[in-house]
Amino acid sequence: MKVLFKKAILFLIGILIVLGCYSINPNDKLLESNNPETGETFESSFFGKKSITDGPYIFYENDQVKVKWIYRNREVERTIKGDNFNIIKRKFGFEFKKAWIDQNKADSINYIQNFSGVKNLIAISDVHGQYEVFIKLLKEHGIIDKHFNWIFGKGHLVVLGDIMDRGPRVTETFWLIYKLEQQAKQAGGMVHFILGNHELMVLNNDIRYINEKYIESAQRMNTTYSQIYSENSFLGKWLRKKPVVITINDMLFVHAGISTEFINKGFTVKDANSIFIHKIVGKSWDSILKDSTLSFMMDDKGPIWFRGYFIDNRLKESEIDSILHYFDKTRILVGHTSLPNITLLYHGKVFGIDSNIKEGDYGEVLIYENGTFYRGTLLGGRIKF
Repeated sequence: MKVLFKKAILFLIGILIVLGCYSINPNDKLLESNNPETGETFESSFFGKKSITDGPYIFYENDQVKVKWIYRNREVERTIKGDNFNIIKRKFGFEFKKAWIDQNKADSINYIQNFSGVKNLIAISDVHGQYEVFIKLLKEHGIIDKHFNWIFGKGHLVVLGDIMDRGPRVTETFWLIYKLEQQAKQAGGMVHFILGNHELMVLNNDIRYINEKYIESAQRMNTTYSQIYSENSFLGKWLRKKPVVITINDMLFVHAGISTEFINKGFTVKDANSIFIHKIVGKSWDSILKDSTLSFMMDDKGPIWFRGYFIDNRLKESEIDSILHYFDKTRILVGHTSLPNITLLYHGKVFGIDSNIKEGDYGEVLIYENGTFYRGTLLGGRIKF
């Protein structure tokens, strides 16, 4: 009897140790996963291979602010209140403030997006969830310190779209960009995030290229990946106010490019940003395809898909001159088309800055400093153009 009693005690201790390893707060809401379309529970082969942590994702539901995340393959959900915000904040490895997520906060939208007098600027494109490469480049080139805080002073950081899809650390990248936006403002600098085609794809429910991790994360939260970025989510609201074209000094920034068809139709920077923000982002494909203006903006001559500076039948230099004259600028800076490194085209009139970061092993930034351009390498080197 004593032997059986000892074995029972040891068994119970073992169970308690196993449960303790999960470190689950009793106030957290743990939800078993199911497929939102079929209602079926599942055990993912992907989760069987890896322990996944993802988030946080913040949602506005019935006058409440809720934060959800995946911790060791399980969903955790909390309602944010004044007395628990700091506890929730400490769960994540980056800074965010309660004032940032106030659902009554009214942010104005600048459609014109024209900035001048900028002496120092760094641009990067098509990170595609490769967070480690992103932060290394930002550290090596004096944008952030070792604690990921803004140290670029009055400089401007331009992120030319396509944070989403392919890679496994999209969420962390978005939160870092958001934090740096706030810190840059306080320092007199600025962060510009420009929408790319992959942001539009996800926001418009095209998830063909998302990392498998995010398919599983969404299913664990009983939703779809596009719904994670809905207009009722913090990150979704933030993305829906972002431009597709901006100008800084004598430079025009756009994710893919500006075609001659774009200027022949008489569109301005203000037009493009207003159309995307109000009529394209998050809208149904049916409504987009029925409208000739909207469908043009989303086709291969539009600003988020155009590749006419790089392909075999690329634009003539005279056509580039016409585009620059139309906007009264001297250079166009684009991402979208992957290159081995940042490349100067058309005798210095076009910069292709998608340096293939999506592969996760290399990348570059474009540096503009007092009128001079440099390639910024992954190890912190500078190569003058």
